[in-house]
Amino acid sequence: MGKIKISKHLGMWFVLLAAMLHCTTVSAQQHMISGQVKDDQGTALIGVSVQVKGTGNGAATDANGEFRIKAATASVTLALSFVGYESQEVQASAGQPVLIVLQPSSKQIGEVVVVGYGTQKKVNLTGSVSVIEGKTMTSRSVASASLALQGAAPGVTVRQQSGVPGGDGGSIRIRGVGSMNAGSNPLVLVDNVEMSLDAIDPNNIASISVLKDAAAAAIYGSRAANGVVLITTKRGAKGVNVNYNGYLAKQSPTDLPKKVNALDHMKLWDVAQVNSGVPAAFTQQIADYERLGPDNFARFNTDWQDLVLVNNGLMHNHNVNVSAGSDKIKIFGSGSYLDQNGLTATTDYNRLDLRFNSDIELTKKLSASVDVVVNRSERTWPGQGTPQSIIRAMIGLPAISPGKFNTGEYGEGWSNLNPAAQAEAAGFNKLVSDSRILTGSLTWKPFEGMEMLASYSSNNWTGHTRALQKQYGIYVPDLANNKLDLARMWPTQSSIADNSSRGKRNVFRAQATYTKEVGDHNFSVLGGFTTELYNTSNVNASRLNLLSPNFPYIDAADPTGQTMSGGETEYAMASAYARVNYNYKEKYLLELNGRFDASSRFRKDNWWKLFPSVSAGWKISEENFWKPIARTVNTAKLRASYGALGNQDLSTYYPAFSTFNGGTAYDYYFNYGISSGYALTTAANPNIRWETSKILDIGVDLAFMNNRLTVTGDYFRRNIIDMLQLDGVPNYVGLGAPYVNLGAMRNTGWEVGLGWKDRIGEFGYNAQLNLSDVRNEITNLGGKEYINGAIVTREGYAFESYFGYEAIGLFQSQDEISKAPFHFANTAPGDIRYRDVSGPDGIPDGKIDANDRVVLGNSFPRYEYSLNLGGNYKGLDLGVFIQGVGKRNNYMSGTGAQPFYSASFQGTIFEHQRDAWSPENKDAAYPRLTANNIANNYVASSFWVRSGAYTRLKNVVLGYTLPKSVVGRAKIQSVRVYVSGQNLVTWDKFFPGFDPEQTNTGGEFYPIMKTYTVGLNVNF
Repeated sequence: MGKIKISKHLGMWFVLLAAMLHCTTVSAQQHMISGQVKDDQGTALIGVSVQVKGTGNGAATDANGEFRIKAATASVTLALSFVGYESQEVQASAGQPVLIVLQPSSKQIGEVVVVGYGTQKKVNLTGSVSVIEGKTMTSRSVASASLALQGAAPGVTVRQQSGVPGGDGGSIRIRGVGSMNAGSNPLVLVDNVEMSLDAIDPNNIASISVLKDAAAAAIYGSRAANGVVLITTKRGAKGVNVNYNGYLAKQSPTDLPKKVNALDHMKLWDVAQVNSGVPAAFTQQIADYERLGPDNFARFNTDWQDLVLVNNGLMHNHNVNVSAGSDKIKIFGSGSYLDQNGLTATTDYNRLDLRFNSDIELTKKLSASVDVVVNRSERTWPGQGTPQSIIRAMIGLPAISPGKFNTGEYGEGWSNLNPAAQAEAAGFNKLVSDSRILTGSLTWKPFEGMEMLASYSSNNWTGHTRALQKQYGIYVPDLANNKLDLARMWPTQSSIADNSSRGKRNVFRAQATYTKEVGDHNFSVLGGFTTELYNTSNVNASRLNLLSPNFPYIDAADPTGQTMSGGETEYAMASAYARVNYNYKEKYLLELNGRFDASSRFRKDNWWKLFPSVSAGWKISEENFWKPIARTVNTAKLRASYGALGNQDLSTYYPAFSTFNGGTAYDYYFNYGISSGYALTTAANPNIRWETSKILDIGVDLAFMNNRLTVTGDYFRRNIIDMLQLDGVPNYVGLGAPYVNLGAMRNTGWEVGLGWKDRIGEFGYNAQLNLSDVRNEITNLGGKEYINGAIVTREGYAFESYFGYEAIGLFQSQDEISKAPFHFANTAPGDIRYRDVSGPDGIPDGKIDANDRVVLGNSFPRYEYSLNLGGNYKGLDLGVFIQGVGKRNNYMSGTGAQPFYSASFQGTIFEHQRDAWSPENKDAAYPRLTANNIANNYVASSFWVRSGAYTRLKNVVLGYTLPKSVVGRAKIQSVRVYVSGQNLVTWDKFFPGFDPEQTNTGGEFYPIMKTYTVGLNVNF
């Protein structure tokens, strides 16, 4: 028995040893299969399922799209699958890493887009929605996110009017201007919280959806009259990922007009004086300059641009974001810092943005999210004048005016206007803005298909401005004693102002969504309720005569003559909304939207109004008769929508109520003393109601050649009725005009987007062309018209059109003047000749007067276009972005048009204005030179309306991603370095030195900036 037991145990040990040896042999025979998965644009795909076909052996791609799998044989077939992409099988061998490119799914089943209060499959959209990926926003390295949106979507107009730090964002218009007085800005929501697009770092943006028609936007009702921009920020994912994105940029003006030097200024001014019938003024000074030259003491040739633009224009931005998560909790944290220097001294801007997004699965049916955003910005400007006014003075002052003496003292410029002193020595104006946003939501899914959500967001912000106006010395030369004398201190008094403001917007939302499939029928019903409360308050104080500029505080100044003011405003809204979606086999699509809005801006009887929309779609490519051409035209969908949207976004919160004002003018004497008085100052109209936009949209979506070519086209018509505007009252009433519902306006247009994506081996390339047009017309003003200088709003023409005389050339002789209709008493050869259009009775009357003014065009951009080209090969990537406007009128006035122009000093003349009419130069570009007291040639006329059309090389970026073999040693996932340029070249026919994108550049302006950038992206 003992022997038998021993033999049995030995046998078991031999069996176990044999099994271990077998396993070791099998393990030794395993092979490593590796590779990388990218999309058709060369972007690494994370989370792709890679399986060895016929086995359960597989892996998912990492943050670089890479995978490693152990296989039993050296050659295997890999099966790859990923949501939104075509499944694929490829052959792979051990020791030979394979590059696999997945193509987007022909039906894009998994692709969803963010829409109002939810998401929808892109293929099932019936409204007009443009989607911009987050990487588009970060590719241009701009300080303001609105600039990255320029040209990114058809029908979305972004116009930049300034390059000043902290104020260089563009105005956004979706399919034209939407109102005369009730605002034309779209609603911008970041994770369903209203805030400025420029308050968010582009690095934190995951995607943007632009809702353009009533079908897409009606769920937001009155908030969506001008379209909606929905921004989704990045959120946490399973695993841990850390990214750093930073860049350093150098900025300079795209263009500035070139001024003549001091000697030429005096010579040309004397020509103007003589032409105006005044003796020459600079005869002796010209002789002195020609004999002795400038010396920066008695004779100046000031380069104002060199003197004022002393700042370096450097900008740098840094962003670190962390994504981490498990099955239950996912977080995304981000910190961003931007620092931007201006062109002038005491001009800069910095912004700190902190964001924390969290998603928590409490139970299988209940989840929560908490988002916290903290934003702080500091904007510093000079204490005397804005950067815009300082640059305008820099452009307008002649070179003969004294800027700085050789010893550093400030000259008087012209009548104490010295922009260099204003920028450097006049104190500061600092605005510190803080905002804190807290958003929390609970989502409950009690049973399949049902989702219930409750959310609350509180957006609180404060602003504090401290403005110090310091005195600085203005010196004049004592020629007899060869020294400088202090002429005066400027300004005559120092001052300090301290202004504080605060505001909050609290929004509560509750909604439920139910989806159900019944055979081939698909239903989705959404309903919700939201309330909004908005409150602002401010306190302002100021004093004169500081004890010392080193103590810039209110209590360190003279209380005599101090001022104090303040106020508080509040408004509220309540809304109920619903959406119903239905489709049959995802072929026939129907959507109904409605929102019932109430606003405290109106009286009770007009609080509520319903804004509905209906839209439908037909995916023709799903029909059987389409099959013969399905390989060529893969997707074809027709869309149509019609709906109404409201608008009540007036600058005043109480337009339906009479308002009272206080002040010393209303004080009265009573009971042996002065009592504070209040007066009714504004007439009330209790019957005003919602302004309404009715929008029709017809669209088509097409895809060709295995979805490599995509085409989207839309035609739209938008009628705005019951427009809210101020209606005049007789002067004897003594009250300000009330708001009334009067007039109508129409926007009509179309837009086309063409996209191409393809790959040839390891070279991937893409192109996106956007083209759109919108025409604006005032269709009804109740027989009224509104004229404000060179601007008119008149029935049959665009809102705020240019208005003036029609120029028909220059007079060449006195005989031409004698035979022409009477112009002005001092008209001479070389002056602009105007057309006699009409008299008081509507027919030409032989003289030029106000009756001859006509509409000269408008500043609305027509035929906007953009072309985005991209390519990548191995580690290299290149992007080129071109943007422009095909047709636009731009009006020039003031300093930009008239040589020597100024209301208070003798202005300069630009180099291009030398080409002025004279008997020897009759084929001149500009009228004869005159002193600025003769303005016949500079009244508003077509002579000063020029094409503002342009083509701009908006952005070029060249990047290189270092090989994994290089960065992997440092345990870094990827490193990309890049260089880029923004606003590099502009082709236009506008006035030399002025940017065609800016409107009416005769006034104060800060130039649009050309930017050169070097950047770094690191993924840990």
